[in-house]
Formats: sequence, C-alpha cells, structure tokens
Amino acid sequence: MTAATGTLALGLAACGDSAKVAPKAAPTQVSAMSVEKRASLVEAVRSGAKAVGQQGSAKVAVESVDTEVGTTKSEGTLSWKKGAEAAEVSMDAASHPDLRDMAGPDGKVHLTMAEGDVYLPVEGVLLEAAGGKKWLRLEGSSAEDNPAKDLPHGPATVLAALSTAADLAAVGEEQVAGAAATHYTGTVDIEKLAADTAVLELVSKGERDAYVDELHATGFRNTVDIEAWIGAGDLAVKVVESGKTAEGPAELTIAYSGYGRTSAIKAPPAKDVTTFAEVIQNAAQG
Repeated sequence: MTAATGTLALGLAACGDSAKVAPKAAPTQVSAMSVEKRASLVEAVRSGAKAVGQQGSAKVAVESVDTEVGTTKSEGTLSWKKGAEAAEVSMDAASHPDLRDMAGPDGKVHLTMAEGDVYLPVEGVLLEAAGGKKWLRLEGSSAEDNPAKDLPHGPATVLAALSTAADLAAVGEEQVAGAAATHYTGTVDIEKLAADTAVLELVSKGERDAYVDELHATGFRNTVDIEAWIGAGDLAVKVVESGKTAEGPAELTIAYSGYGRTSAIKAPPAKDVTTFAEVIQNAAQG
C-alpha cells in the first residue's frame, strides 16, 4: 500500500463509511461477551461448590505425586460436614517408603481422623507393647504439630478457589468414571484467594485460610493450577491441583463418588486407644 492509498483509506473511514465503521464496535462487543461468559463460568463452578457443600461427605480415591516421595495412592471416606469433619483413609504403603513399617497385613496403612485426633490400628511389632489395645493415637508436640490439622479439604474448598481464577475456562464435556462431566480449568492466585471475600459465601473463613496454608505447605507459593470435572447434580467427580514447588512439580488428584451416602466416622472408644508414650513405657517394662 502506498502512502497516498493509505491516506485515502483513512479519509474514507473518517467520512463515515458504514462498511468501515462497523468493525470498530467489535472490541466492545467481544469484551461484553467475554464478561458475560466468565460470569456464566464462575456461576457454574460456584453452583458446584454449593452442591458438594450440601452433601457433607463422599468416597474418595486420591493420588499424590511429588518429586521427593513419588506417587502415593489412597482411598476411603471423607466428611466435611460442619462439626463432623473426619476421614477414614487406607494408604498404599508400597507407594510410600515411610509408611511400610506401619502397614497392616494387607499392605496398607489405615488412618482414622476424627474428633481432632488421628488413629492407626495397632499392627505388627506394636501388638505386644500396646497391652491389648487396638488403636494408636498419633500425637504432636503442639497444636501446630497435631497431625489432625492435616485433615483433607472437601471439594467445596477447591471449587471455591477455582471460581476466583482470572483465566477460568470450560474445556468441554468429557467422560469420567463412565458418566458425562464438564471439565473446568483455571490458575488461582494464592494471595488473592487469601483475601477473597466472595468465596466466604461458599466456605468458611477457616476453611479458606486452611486451604491457603495447605497450598503453601505443599510448596505452591504464588499460584496453583486447578482442574475440576463437574457432573450430574452439579457434583464434582474429580479435581486436580498442580503446580511447581522448589523441589519440582507436584500434583494431587481426588476422585469423588457416593456423595452423602457414607457412614458417620467416629473416633475409637477411649478404652481401646493407646499412645506412643504408653507403648514405649510398656516395652521398657518388658
């Protein structure tokens, strides 16, 4: 295009040629459509958070992958109902070297997290020193060190976090465990999540803050990538949290099923519970 031709084209546009003016409105229209689309996506994910929050419990299958430990698999039941937060989880000891000495005959470590404490069935070499008691209560040296504070978060917390992602997107419909589900993705700014008040309509401040602390403890400093598959009844059937840590990439995948159809999780009777301190004392006394 010559300079003269370019000047002529600009002159025609300035004179109000409708064929030339119309496209100028496109950016505003696209922007409005983008805002509307994002609002629709946010509402869909928020609806999912509300739906799973009302269920209170589900069966879970968990796979955790990190550079230091590798892959750890577990399955069980999780309850996030207010006042009844608890979990019963069986972890595959073969996938985690630190767990092998605590495994039962089935090669798994069975954990019960309930009423503010964590319990292990007494197995193997501990049987004799446990004095006939069936459960070992794990204890921390302080409230911060209490293993019960690591109770897994419920799916509502993850969906609430995902709803804050600036790049929230719907990938499309996919099959998960034989059923149709919509796949959502987004990158969550952790510090913005920590200050976000809109999520408090979906989860409590304590749940939000605990989730932020958990992300930091995992090694995610600035952002976390979240994927969620939301199926029938607005219920999440799978979520994936991933990102980079100082040690390398880390990923947590949780599949959910059987919402609201799980049995209540109770702490073992006190008469059946011992502690490491008691076990060591019994062992010393022969």
